[in-house]
Amino acid sequence: MNPIHAGAVHDEVREIIALVNASFHEVPDKVAQLQHQLGTGMQKALIDGWPDDEVERVYAEAYALYEAKRYEEVLPLALHLSVNRPLDQRFMFMTGMILQLLGDPLLAASFYATLLSLDSNFVPAAFRLAECYAALGEQKDAREIFELALDMGRGTIGDADEFYALQRVIMEKLRAVN
Repeated sequence: MNPIHAGAVHDEVREIIALVNASFHEVPDKVAQLQHQLGTGMQKALIDGWPDDEVERVYAEAYALYEAKRYEEVLPLALHLSVNRPLDQRFMFMTGMILQLLGDPLLAASFYATLLSLDSNFVPAAFRLAECYAALGEQKDAREIFELALDMGRGTIGDADEFYALQRVIMEKLRAVN
């Protein structure tokens, strides 16, 4: 793996990884601490510009690790990308998926919620957020978010076949939540 950008926000990434490794009982305010670390990292990233070609190189490495199912190895890269380029949906979504796959739906939900605050029509984030709520045992909220994702899909997905495929998946998830 190539070295990460010298201006990286290593401390914030380390802190977030520590939050991922901590249980909810050890750190009951995981979400608040995550938001603080992301905010701090993003402020530093605004000062230290990161060249686009280097960002894309790191993303390619992260994606290759993700495809190889090496989630623990890709998490620091995904976090680094999310912190340094918070408005790029790819990075926040990848980080959320990795956290979800590593078994931390609470922190994953934070990334999906952040994405939805940036783009309220981002259907994949709504769908994943609902999955996280279901995993957390919040069945009522999960159902409402799944239904919202379905409504969002009606309004934003242009291809009818693609939308109906999404609708079938969401309906299966809704049945599983009940």
